[in-house]
Amino acid sequence: MEGRLPERFRHIVGRQVLRRIDRTDDPVELIDRIDRPDYKDPRERPERVPDRYGTPLDRPDGTRTPLFNGEPVREQTKQGRLNDCGIIAVLGAVAGHRPEAIRDCVRETDDGNYEVRLHETRFSSAKMRYEPTGRSIVLMVTPELPVFDSAPDRPAFADSVTTKAAWAPVLEKAIAGLDRTWDDERRAMEKRLWEATGNSGDPPNGYVRLNQGSRPRDRAELLAQLTGLPAEGVEFPEHDSQGRTPDEQLLADFRRRLDDRKPILVGTRDRRADESFLPFRLIDGHAYEVTKVDERGMIHLRNPWNNTHPPLLTIGQFKAYFKPRYITLE
Repeated sequence: MEGRLPERFRHIVGRQVLRRIDRTDDPVELIDRIDRPDYKDPRERPERVPDRYGTPLDRPDGTRTPLFNGEPVREQTKQGRLNDCGIIAVLGAVAGHRPEAIRDCVRETDDGNYEVRLHETRFSSAKMRYEPTGRSIVLMVTPELPVFDSAPDRPAFADSVTTKAAWAPVLEKAIAGLDRTWDDERRAMEKRLWEATGNSGDPPNGYVRLNQGSRPRDRAELLAQLTGLPAEGVEFPEHDSQGRTPDEQLLADFRRRLDDRKPILVGTRDRRADESFLPFRLIDGHAYEVTKVDERGMIHLRNPWNNTHPPLLTIGQFKAYFKPRYITLE
C-alpha cells in the first residue's frame, strides 16, 4: 500500500527524488522515499525471481510482525533468495556487537512506514577507509516486500518469519534503495566497476544491485553507515613482529577487536578448478562473520544463512580457505 509521509517529509511527496534539506540547527540531511526497488534480475534463474511485491509483514490475524523482538541479535538476520550474504553478514555483525546502532537507525512511523536513518560516508583515499561525513541519510521505507505467490506470507529475501522481527528485511530494503541517494561521482564509479568485471550498459539498481554480491568495500561502507564509525579493510599479517608469528598476530588482532565490540567480516576464496566444493561446510565466494576466538585459538564463524555454520577452524584451516583480508571498524 502507498503510505502517507510524516508531516516533516510532505514537502517532497510531489517528487520522489533526492533532496538536500538545509536546517539552521541540524546537519544537512539527504532524504528520500524507498517504495519498490527493482527486484527482477534478468540474469537470475526465473524460479529464484519473486513474483511481485506483497505485504508479508502483515499477519493473518491483523497484526504486523514487530520491528524488534527484544534486543536486536545476529540470529534475527537470515539471508533469503537474494545473493547478498555480505549485507546480511554486516547486519548480523552489527546487531551482535552494537545492537543500539540497529535500534537507533530504524523506527516504525505512525502511518505504517519505516524511517531508516543512516550515516552518510565517504571513502578517504588518504586513510583507505570509509568515514562518516556528519550528515544523515533519512529514508522513508514502505512496508511492501518482494514475495513469491507460493508463499505470500514470507519475504522472498531477508527473513522475518523464523526470526520473528522485521528490522532485517526493512533495512535490507533501505540498503537496496540507497542507490537513489548517490551523486553523479558515485554513479560513475559504480559504472566503472561494473564495466571492469566484463559487463556492459548501466549497472543494476535496487535489489538487483544487491543480487550481484558485495565487495569488501561495500561491507566496509555499510558498516560505517550503520555505526557512524570509520570502517576499513585490514590485510592479514605476513611477517613476524615483536616476537610473534603472523598467525599469533592475527589471532590477537581478532581477540582485541572482538573485545572492543568491533565486527569482523571475512570472505571465502573461490574454488579452484580441481575442487568441487570447499571443506568444513564452507561456501565458496561467501561472506561470514568471525564471532569468537576461543582459548584454544579456534575460530568461530557465522553463516548469514543462519544455519550451516562451519565447524571451529584452526588458524591454518582458516587462512587456507579465506581471503587474506577482513573488514572491521577502525
